[in-house]
Amino acid sequence: MRKTKLFAGVLALSLAVTSVPAINSFVGVDKAEASESDTASAASGSSITKEPLGEGEVEVAKSQYTNPIGGYDNEGKLTYGGDPAAMVDGDTVYLYTGHDIATGDAYVIDGWICYSTKDLLNWKYEGEIMKAKDISWANVANSAWAAQTVKHNGKYYFYYCTWDKTTSDGQQSIGVAVSDSPTGPFEDIGKPIVSGKVTDIGTESSTWNDIDPTVWIENDENGVEHRYLAWGNGNFYICELNDDMISVKDQNGDGKITGGKSVKNADVIQKDSPEGPYTEAPWLYRRQDENGNYYGKYYLFYASGWREGMAYSTTDDLMNGQWEFGKEIARPNVTSNTNHMAVIDFKGKTYFIYHNGALAGGNGYRRVANITELKFNEDGSIDEVPETTAGIAGTTTKIYTKAGAGVLAHKNFLNSTSDADYPYQNIYVGAMGYSDVKDAQWVLTDGKADKTKPAYVSIQSENKSGLYLTVNDNGKVTLNQDSDGKAETAKRQTFRSIKALDGSEDGVSFESVYKPGQYLAIVNDVLKITDGSDKTAATFIVGENSETTVLRGINVTAGTNVITQGDKIKKINLTSVKAIYSDETQKKVTDYKVDYSKINVNKVGTQYATVSYTEGNITKSAYIAVSILPKLKAVTKLKAKVTKKKNAKKAKVVLSWKGVSKVDGYEVYYKASKNGKFKYVTEASGTKCTVSEDAAFKAGKTYWVGVKAYREYNGKTLTGPMKSLKVKIAK
Repeated sequence: MRKTKLFAGVLALSLAVTSVPAINSFVGVDKAEASESDTASAASGSSITKEPLGEGEVEVAKSQYTNPIGGYDNEGKLTYGGDPAAMVDGDTVYLYTGHDIATGDAYVIDGWICYSTKDLLNWKYEGEIMKAKDISWANVANSAWAAQTVKHNGKYYFYYCTWDKTTSDGQQSIGVAVSDSPTGPFEDIGKPIVSGKVTDIGTESSTWNDIDPTVWIENDENGVEHRYLAWGNGNFYICELNDDMISVKDQNGDGKITGGKSVKNADVIQKDSPEGPYTEAPWLYRRQDENGNYYGKYYLFYASGWREGMAYSTTDDLMNGQWEFGKEIARPNVTSNTNHMAVIDFKGKTYFIYHNGALAGGNGYRRVANITELKFNEDGSIDEVPETTAGIAGTTTKIYTKAGAGVLAHKNFLNSTSDADYPYQNIYVGAMGYSDVKDAQWVLTDGKADKTKPAYVSIQSENKSGLYLTVNDNGKVTLNQDSDGKAETAKRQTFRSIKALDGSEDGVSFESVYKPGQYLAIVNDVLKITDGSDKTAATFIVGENSETTVLRGINVTAGTNVITQGDKIKKINLTSVKAIYSDETQKKVTDYKVDYSKINVNKVGTQYATVSYTEGNITKSAYIAVSILPKLKAVTKLKAKVTKKKNAKKAKVVLSWKGVSKVDGYEVYYKASKNGKFKYVTEASGTKCTVSEDAAFKAGKTYWVGVKAYREYNGKTLTGPMKSLKVKIAK
């Protein structure tokens, strides 16, 4: 007998109230507009009091410690923050972001906020560290753009950028503020550390070239400390700082700070921008050995292109060296137009922090930080850094289907670089015959509509963070971003998990919270909501709940199957069938069955043949699309006009006919005897054709000519019936 591992709370129907700690902001609320239960905050260490399970309800195992990080204040309220920067100070990591308060599609950032953690899992909201309105030289109070904090000689220095009223056109400049604590408050020094006027050497492309500061401090081989400040949008700038950390080093000793392209004649250097192309958001980094000593090349991580991906370049010398392009390590993320990263070493590992718009109502103007581990190859190169919902400690889950091809997955797609394609909505989800790709990985969390109900669950894509299974009014369930943050959207993206409708011990069914009485189900391999009458279609297996390897689905590879209306189906174009097992192994099988008895060949459209494979008492099915195309009609009013010069031995025949709608062209044939076989001569795009060179119409002979319409479909040529005509050639 097969043993079954119960997933969390499958049979837990007791009435005891459980209090589940909101151990971090990742399992906090995704709703600014939802119920009171949604104000529980991981950042503040509060808890969510769970209601008891109702009759017939089960609680599927949900992921904790997932992305995003931060996102909530001490009252558990949604708190957006982008342009993340991180600093390691002893046993603590501090995360700094701009405080996004935009309600529309424009940047409104009124200050900077901070979170702290000792394990990268439990994040504490430290509050606001500085307001933009408190900067004496800033000309606006809502442009707290990207920043970075570093520690030096016991003090903390916060480098930031904002619009500068001291310049003639109010361009961006770099500022610095100082504090005795990493959590502030920080006090601005009263003027820019680098004014936008300094870098204005005739190469500026905008008034916001001077943004996104990053700092690097280390001792050289002679023990001399160097403090580097770099920044730039479009252009890349770098300078050295004095030991006071609030002034730029005079490199050429001329008594003034100037901009240029060489350390020989300038202090603030505009270097050749890295490839990628370089857009903005630079972050300097160098690897450390086990003793904390820096080694190898310097890395520059940065936002690349538009919409912004992420890339890196390397150099041997920050001030004098040239940047060598590494590669693009991330495409634009799926919920935000910009990218901004931080790279830190903590407890023996390297981490990559970035932002997206994965929270409810999020986008490129309402962002949140995320984290993943960064790994280096032996040669120091870096492979792709994929966006991840699970983060560094969350769990991903496969959802196996009782009906259909085997595993629930969304359509594979690359994030677009076009703003017009966002926000992503209505991405196809269905049963697919593979289980080894990220498109089939899901992160299950507390239901967005109500965190207090243990049976409520929301299902988010692992590799498309912020995109959830969403119920649409047409009954289809697709992958959608929660771009509006409304309570209705939360309900559309929440399901109630109940005992399997098919009665199986290892199964579970999901009722829509938005449409009670409707259940997730697989219909012709497409995820929909139905009334649950097909109990197998509405039953799923979450994760792997069996200690025995069992059949989970089949993977069918098929060619194009097209027939003309009214024709008989002789054979389905099927390449291979593979059985998929719960341990993710596959094997090719031949004893499958193909059923196309339900296909109505007289009905135009796409219909489905069923491929099924049985092993023991388990049968799995998949579907193959068969296209029924309208039957092509014969041409009419076929006429032939013979032209032959006097005493000529051969003639030309000009054919004309009345065409047929919705065709690609016409094939022309001829034969020299009544009982002979028609030979192909040529094709015509219109309804007239001259036949001469390829068909030898000899004087005094009789021939038969024919024309039939054709249509190309998926590499196949479909033809209609032939219309023929007898042609006599005069002597």
